[in-house]
Amino acid sequence: MAQFWKDSDHLLWTLILYYAGAMIVASGPAETICPTAPQPATLLDYAWLAEGDLPEETRLKAQQRLQGHLAWMEDNLPVRWGSYGMIQRGEWVFQTMHDRLLTGTYDENQNALSAALLEGNYNCVSATILYQILADRAGLPTMAMQTRGHVWCRLLSRPDLDIETTCPTWFLLEPHDRDQSPASSAGSEAQTLSPRGLAAKIPYNQASMAAATLDYPLAIQRLDFALKLDPSDAAANRNRTAILNNWAVACVSQHQCDQALEILQQVSRGSEDDEQLAENREKIINAVVEQWCRASRFQDAIRLLQTQPSEGSDLHRLGLIYQRWLADASERGQWTEVKNVLRDALADLSDDALTLARLRRQYRQHLPG
Repeated sequence: MAQFWKDSDHLLWTLILYYAGAMIVASGPAETICPTAPQPATLLDYAWLAEGDLPEETRLKAQQRLQGHLAWMEDNLPVRWGSYGMIQRGEWVFQTMHDRLLTGTYDENQNALSAALLEGNYNCVSATILYQILADRAGLPTMAMQTRGHVWCRLLSRPDLDIETTCPTWFLLEPHDRDQSPASSAGSEAQTLSPRGLAAKIPYNQASMAAATLDYPLAIQRLDFALKLDPSDAAANRNRTAILNNWAVACVSQHQCDQALEILQQVSRGSEDDEQLAENREKIINAVVEQWCRASRFQDAIRLLQTQPSEGSDLHRLGLIYQRWLADASERGQWTEVKNVLRDALADLSDDALTLARLRRQYRQHLPG
């Protein structure tokens, strides 16, 4: 991106670059042509990508709005821009952003750069993306920062200056008031965000919104996209596991046990040592087993228990299922099935003499005549 320079600076660096370029050409082999290295994607590129299926017409309108403001900035630089310090320049860029672009209101669910540009509403993600884009054009070095549930911009001045991009009057606040902000309160918990990481907060927040409305498939789809942009986002990985767990619980409550078990397999991968998740998993397994027994799917319930990590109570739980299965087959008059159930129980519960004794007694009680 172009930058705003003082005229004297511009002329000096033009001469230096021209001289350096001439020296490189003169010193290198005439027949060698170096291919142009691909330019890394910009924050703006990542922001458009992160919005997903953004209609091309909407993207073009937002792009035109942004380019129009960048042109306005270049044409309306303060007369004394060259004498401004970095913080003064950062304040001017910030103020023009809120005066001319972010003219709506703060909306915690408004993550998209396109909507910020076209509607004027914003949250910490969309406002920080926009400010970094504008600051970059003005030649100001910035870095996105994050803490739990919040992002902001850090101007790499001397000293560094944290900027709450959602506060239109940030530069007018007294130091005491700024110290109350999330950015100041974060302290050592504050972490840097790469351009990819910042853009990934768009689908990350969309996933949280979808989960809040119990649209778990959409939430997982958006989180997977966020993790594709920023695989190192630990919060996204944790949220993905939590949402999958909640989705599995919801499936059980809707008697969609097979789907619940499929989802549970995703929860288990990489989280075997999480005690809370292990407890939730056991509750879900027990609920599925109960529903299958009520639906006379005793064999499925037994196989499910047999695939789980071995616990001391497993034989007891298997014995209870076999007891219910014997009673159910007897009530239906399926005596061949009754015999087969007892045979399988004898094999599976050979180490539990007490349960086997109960099953034999139950078998004799249910025999006809």
